[in-house]
Amino acid sequence: MDIHRQNVEAFRTELEEGLLRPPVLIPDYRTVEPRLLSSTNHVGALDGSDQQMFTVETNPDWGVGVWTTLYVEHAVHASTHEVYREGPSSHLWSDEELLFYHLTINLPNPDKNKQFLNDYHAIRQILSSARATEPPILKMQRQSRAEGVREEAARERATGEWLSLRSVIIRHLPPQSLLLKDGRFNCQIEQSASWVDQMGRQAARNNIRVVAVVKSGALYAYLSPIIQAIARATNRPFYFPVPNTLIDASYQNETYPVRKTLMVGGKDHTDLAGIGALWTAFCPDPANFKTFVILEFNLYDLYHYKALAHEPKTLRNWHIRHLGGSTHPTATGIQHIHTTDLQIHEMDFEDLVEPTLREILWLCEQEIGRFGYPNLLGIAHHDVVLTQKKVALLRKRYMEILAHSDIILGDLVGNEFVETPHKLHNIY
Repeated sequence: MDIHRQNVEAFRTELEEGLLRPPVLIPDYRTVEPRLLSSTNHVGALDGSDQQMFTVETNPDWGVGVWTTLYVEHAVHASTHEVYREGPSSHLWSDEELLFYHLTINLPNPDKNKQFLNDYHAIRQILSSARATEPPILKMQRQSRAEGVREEAARERATGEWLSLRSVIIRHLPPQSLLLKDGRFNCQIEQSASWVDQMGRQAARNNIRVVAVVKSGALYAYLSPIIQAIARATNRPFYFPVPNTLIDASYQNETYPVRKTLMVGGKDHTDLAGIGALWTAFCPDPANFKTFVILEFNLYDLYHYKALAHEPKTLRNWHIRHLGGSTHPTATGIQHIHTTDLQIHEMDFEDLVEPTLREILWLCEQEIGRFGYPNLLGIAHHDVVLTQKKVALLRKRYMEILAHSDIILGDLVGNEFVETPHKLHNIY
């Protein structure tokens, strides 16, 4: 055997050993059947997308970003299959539809960046009571490195998603409806925890079940071999509540021991937390285990916390004093509540989890072969994604609009396109 072959064989052995994983421990799981509740009036779904549309040739972080959101809704018991939508369509659009695509900038002129970000900051504070922070005009000088335009587009898109979600809860959906949101229920740096917390309470008071559908992240990767092992053992859709040990293991991080992504509740504007509870792994199609998702339920829909939605009390006080629940205290004595600290009642599975999963499975079976998502969320995801074709059309249209400017035509170029991920997240 020559030296080259020996090297290849040695490398193959290293690869095989590196891919070995500990034996998979299969948790207790339950199977479900599709069923739409007669009491459910409407189902809605919300998703968003962001991309970089132009770049400045000398610096890939400079340029023009674009983002959009799409909400779709269907009266499930209606005779028509017409779907209401608020956002862009999936086909070629008119100039009027350009209004659904929002632009942001990060350009060589720092004063213009500061002005643009400050205007957006002021609008965001007014519309959404967003996280209380210094306006960019004050803190820009202290930043060591400005974020790229794609990151800025992602921040604005996330804010847009939360605002759309609140609008749907308050104005669109009637009681006894189901609302699916793509992505985590943990508030990102765009919104204060107290704002997100109040939105969760409002949804519970309006009798709207809001469910977050997650298809990526640390926990998703951690669960993948477990889902695959269960899928080999059953041919029926199944689910299981994600064990706390798996959640803690997947988010263990010595660099960032305070895991903000696990926190729930919103006492004030300094908290970074959310409303995602009872994390549940759900595989609608064992024949294709990669269709599995992680579902986060609104904590104010849980048996022990439902009454809190109507009380002027913080989750922290309710959880500690009323329920005697456990917390994760910090070195300074602050008692954070993680999603793994929440108290779960058996009625949560009977009245919330299983009925919702049956409905999601019913939605999945409508078009699972096409999207691998619940039907309406699949439509929202498919139609909102800023694909290479859509971004190319946007570039062309804006170049036509801006054709009179030599400096724009000379300095802005189409950047190398990365279609996935279709949006950036800043929760890790």
